[in-house]
Parts: sequence; structure tokens; C-alpha cells
Amino acid sequence: MNILRMYKSRKYLIRLLLSITVLMVAFLTVSTTLLYYNSDKTMLQMQQQADLKVLSQINYNIDYMHETVKNIAVSTYFDPDVVYLSNIAVMDKGELSQKLNRLEKAVTSSIFLESITIYNAKTGCYYSTLSSLNCQDDGLNGLIDKYVHSQANIPMLTFIPLTDDEMDAPVFSMFLYDNMSGSKLIVTVNPSWLFDNVDNINKVTDEQRGTVFITDRAGIPLMAQLRGDHTSSEAIEQVIRDKISTGVTQDYFVYGTGKDKYILSFMSSGKSHWITASVQPYSVVIGKLSEMRTISLGIIIGFLILSIVGSLIVAYRLYRPIENMLKQMSGNRRKGLETQSDLDELKFISNEYQDAMHKLVKLEKEEHTNKDALKTYALRKLISDASLSTSEEMQQVEWDIDLQQRMRVCVLLIDDFHEFESKTIDSEKRLFKFAIANIAKELVTKSLRCEVVSMRNDHFVLLLNMQGEHPNDGSDNLSIILKELQQTLFQYYRISLTISIGDEVDQYQQISQQYGYVMENSSYRMIFGKSSIITPDLVQRNRENISFQFPTDVEKKITEAIKSGQEKDYKDQLEILFLQFRELHYNNMMYSVLHLLALINNAVREMNSRTVRQVNLDFKWQFQYLLKSETLEPIFTLFLETYQEIQKQRSQDVKVQSNQILIDTIKEMIEEQYEDINLSLQSISAAMKLSSAHVSKQFRQYELISISEYINDVRLRKALLLLETSDYSINRIMETVGYNNESYFFKLFKKKFGTTPKEYRFKRVVHE
Repeated sequence: MNILRMYKSRKYLIRLLLSITVLMVAFLTVSTTLLYYNSDKTMLQMQQQADLKVLSQINYNIDYMHETVKNIAVSTYFDPDVVYLSNIAVMDKGELSQKLNRLEKAVTSSIFLESITIYNAKTGCYYSTLSSLNCQDDGLNGLIDKYVHSQANIPMLTFIPLTDDEMDAPVFSMFLYDNMSGSKLIVTVNPSWLFDNVDNINKVTDEQRGTVFITDRAGIPLMAQLRGDHTSSEAIEQVIRDKISTGVTQDYFVYGTGKDKYILSFMSSGKSHWITASVQPYSVVIGKLSEMRTISLGIIIGFLILSIVGSLIVAYRLYRPIENMLKQMSGNRRKGLETQSDLDELKFISNEYQDAMHKLVKLEKEEHTNKDALKTYALRKLISDASLSTSEEMQQVEWDIDLQQRMRVCVLLIDDFHEFESKTIDSEKRLFKFAIANIAKELVTKSLRCEVVSMRNDHFVLLLNMQGEHPNDGSDNLSIILKELQQTLFQYYRISLTISIGDEVDQYQQISQQYGYVMENSSYRMIFGKSSIITPDLVQRNRENISFQFPTDVEKKITEAIKSGQEKDYKDQLEILFLQFRELHYNNMMYSVLHLLALINNAVREMNSRTVRQVNLDFKWQFQYLLKSETLEPIFTLFLETYQEIQKQRSQDVKVQSNQILIDTIKEMIEEQYEDINLSLQSISAAMKLSSAHVSKQFRQYELISISEYINDVRLRKALLLLETSDYSINRIMETVGYNNESYFFKLFKKKFGTTPKEYRFKRVVHE
């Protein structure tokens, strides 16, 4: 009972035991099945080969006997004594006796011949080596005479079985003649040597209740009937005849069912047309195999029992480490396991392990988060104002850099940041910023000690410990590393970075000042473009160029080009101006850009004050665009497009402007008054104090449809919207959009949308 209780409480042990046992049983079952199937097949093939060998030998003997007797019959037919006996009209008994004696010698000299008989058609007498001198005696008790007078046509040179009710087996005679009504030579064979051979074979197989027999194509038995326990000789012979009738000359198959199941093989002689067949009881043939199977089954069962016992031992040995682990756990937990039927040992251990790991990870995560938060706070504080950090606070952080060695500050600036902010969800932003910080640290750490921190804006700060005795040592190597960083981020995340590198500092208290300097340098992305690496040497000339005044001559030429519409002059002056911008300090450059925008705005204001054709530009949007631009190229394009828009509006024909105003007004009236049933071309023309023909012509010219078509289009779109968003009835919707004729409304709706309002609403409801 204790053993059963132990195994019952150990579900994994039971599963392990069942797995091994089921695997063994499955293997033994499959292998045994294949063995049994293969043994059946092999046994039948062996029996088939043995039967066919016996039948082939018997068939050979039959064909040999047939050909020998056939040759004897042909040679005897032309013997002078036979010719004499066949044609003599009056027979002399002395002469007859002499000639028959000579024929008797020919018969005794052959092992196959039984007798030679001549039928004389002229006298109607038979002269046989087995008969008396009575001419009516055919030597076979009248069988030949009976056969001759009963047949309209007698086959020649082939064995013909002759039998009666008193005979156990037929005799075989071969006929030869010139014509059916004439004299005939009948050669009768003695097949006892052949049948004795077959009988000996049957005696050998008698213990197995098998039989070999011979029949002709008509199914007439040519020797003793079947022996052994067979269903029916007639049934078997009928099966053979059916096979022969289909053209099969030899075959081997299993016949019958259950206890009356036999292995049947046959072979047909091509010369004598006799059929030799062998019948073997299926149970006898497979009997030895069944004994072998019984012995094998006993061995397999014994092996299976031993396997199960072995499985218990092996399974328990495999289970012992798990049991030891369970013993190490608290008794309460194990007790809890036994009360939970849906848990096995591994599941219990897994749950305990997961709980422990979860707690451990949680503790580590909390500790790591606290450390990261502390380090991030300390880094931002160090970068923003190093004087705020005390020595105690600095020592609380596990720095990846040595603050006592020379350092360098780098700013990683995200390009197209406004687009990044607007098109990226918060979770993706966090992911991208996390990737930037981790990839940057991973790549740089291969060569230099560093710290990376996000400044919660469009940039990251990278602090590096520099190697070498001289301040510029390692700068080239750093540029290569940072270039690799740019390529990696763009390849995997399509994020472009502009990187600004600062000078080296000897003390960490100088970091905040250097940070401001590097941030100011990063503004020169405006000149050097996105994905650039900006070094102090690269921007030194711009930083020193602090004196600048907007060129008066350029200002004048740009104003004149705008007013006169000289695009080439405007573009040339713009290119000159932007080339000068590239040499300026960043503050002067931005001042010049905004001054240029104000200059264009003043020029437009002057033109609008002197002409009816007003130029309307959204300078507020342009101002915001300039502030968001990160390089000079889009700013240059903006000023070109602004000039083109000014000239486009100035060159627009007054009449065209007037017509466009007319069209826009008509559209607004239709959008506002589509519910009015009386809204039409006439009502719109009257409201605008214009002729209907003029209004219709102008509207069709610009919109390519008539006003009535446009009204219907607006009304039908409104009706479709009401069908989708309201529960109004069809009639109410029709009236709401300005129709009072239901059939007309349905016709227009179906023409535009391919369905009626009711069908559209029904389909909408079904799909929802």
C-alpha cells in the first residue's frame, strides 16, 4: 500500500514509467507485426516455389510423353502392316495374327504404349494388340467404338481421355486418320508411370493433406480424385477452368476462407493441354509458422514483463534526483503539492523556481533601476552644472569612466527631430532612445571608457575618457567610431545623427561649461548638414566671424527682383547671400535668415498697397518653418518657392480670379442651402444678380458638370452620411437633403452608388 501511495503521489515518476513502458510496447508491437507479416509472405513464397518446381517437372514429363507417342503414332500410321490392316476388304485370320504380333512387339518395346488399334472402315472391324481375333473387339471394352461413333469430328494427334462408370481413371488414346469416315489408327498410352509418380508425390504430402492432380481443359479428371480434406474438387477445378479461360497458363493464389482455405497452384501444358494442379491446406502450410509465432509470442511477453520490471528500476533511478530536490523544499510546499492534483513534480519545481527567479529578478531590477536612476540623475547634474555635485554624491555612483582623467564631451543630435516627435508613438520613442544609448555605449566601449545619457530632448551626451599623453591623441580613432555609430543606427533604425565633438577637459568640473560649448557647435548642423561630425576645428572660423551686417546692395536687388518679377536676378542674389551665410556665426546666420524673410514680407506689403491684385502669403507659417529647419538647404528652397508663389499670384488674370470667386461662392451657397427643395440654378442666379446662362456657363467651364448635377451630388453625399450615422427613416433623410419625390431620389441614389438607400442601409447593418 505504501508503494502504491508513493507512486500515486509522484505523477512525474508515473509519467516517466509509462513513457518507457509504452515506448517498449510500441516497439515490440510494431516489430512483431512486421515480423509476422514478413514471415507469412516468405512462407507463401517458399511454398509457391516448391509447388511450381513439382508442377514444372510433371508438365515436362507429360509433354515428353505426348511428343513421344505422337512420333510413334505418325511412324506407325505409315507402317505396311498398319496400311494393310486399314485397307484390306477380306481379312485372313492367319495374316491378321501375324501382323498383330509384329505390332505387339512395337508396343512392348515402348514404356508409354498400352495398345495399337486399327479401325478398318471397309469391314467395320477393329484390329487391336489387346483384342481377340473378333473384329468387333477394340481392346478397350468398346470405349473406342463408342467414342468413334459418337463424335462428328475427332481431334488428331492429341490425347483423348476415354472412360466409363466402372473405371477409376480414364485411358488416353491418340487418333490419326485421313478423313473422318475412313480408317483410323488409335494409339493408346499407358500413363501409369506418370500417374504413379504423381501418386508418390501425393503420398509424400499426405501428412500435410496436400494433393497434386491432373485434368484436361474440360475439367475431366485424368487420374484418381483429390485426396485430403478439401471443400470440393469440382469447385477447385471450376476455379482453374475459369483462370484458363482468361488465357492464364499458370498461377498461384489462396482460395477459400476460414478453415476451407487452400493454397492453389496450377500449370497448363502447351502441347497436351493437360492441367497439373496442386492443392495445399492453408492451415497446414502455415501451421509450422503458427507454432513459431506462439513460441515468439511467449518470448515477447516474457521480455515485456522483464522490461516493465526494468522500467520501474530505471524510472526510479532517473527520478531520484528530482525526489532529492523535493526533499530539500519545505514540507508545507510538498504537502501543498500533494493536494493539487493538476501539478506534477516538475511543474511544482518549475513554479517554485519561477517564483524564486521572479523575486530575484525583481530585486535585481529594483536595484538596477535605482542604480540607473541614480547614475542618470548624477550624469545630468554633472553635465548641466558640475558645481552642484558634491564629492559624496560622486562617490555614490558606480562610474564607467574615470573622472580624474582627461575627458571629452560629445553631443549626439537626432536629425529631423520634429518629424520624429510627430510620427513616432511614445513607446517607440522610448525604444529608439534606449537603442541609441545602448548601441553608442557598446560601440564606443570597445575602444574607450564612456557614459551615455539622454538629456530628455533631441540629443544625448557622450562622456569619454581619452587615451594618450597629448590632447589630440585618439581624435581620429574617435571619429571612426562615431561614424560607425551613425551607420549602424541608420541601417537598423533609419535614425540619422549629427554628432558634435568637444575639446578635452582635465577636470570633471569643466564638463558643464564644455557641454554648452559643444551644444553651440552642434547648431552648425545648419551649415554642414545632417549626419555630419562637427569638431571644434571645423567651426572655429564661423565662431570667430561675429561681425556681420546684411548687405544693403543685396537687399535692394532682392526687393527689386521681387517687384519686377526677375526670377534669375532673385535666384542669383539668393545664392550669393547663402554663400555668405555659411561663413557666419550661427546667431548672425539665423538673424540674416529672419531678416530676409522680413524683407520679403515688406516687399509684398508694398506691392499690395499699390495694386488691386493682392498677394496673400502665410508668413507666420514660414517663420515657424524657418525655426524648425535644421539645415540651410530647405530654407533656400523655401525662399525660392515663396518668390514663385508671389509671382504666380501677381500674374493670375483678374478675370480668372473673379470667375474663381464666383465658382467658390456658388459652391458655398449649395453646401449651406442643399436642404432647400427650391435650390436651383435660377435661385442661385437671382441671389447673385447674374443671368442663369452666364452662371451656368462659368460653372460648367470650371467644374465640368452642371449646377443641378453638383446640387444632386452634394445632396446624395449628405444622404449617404445620414444613412451611415443616423437612424432616420428613408423618407426623413430624403426630405432632409432636399428631395420630395421618392422615386426620383431612389433613381439618383442607385445611379450614383449602385444600390438603393434601403439596400445600402441593410448591407451596412449586416456587415456591422
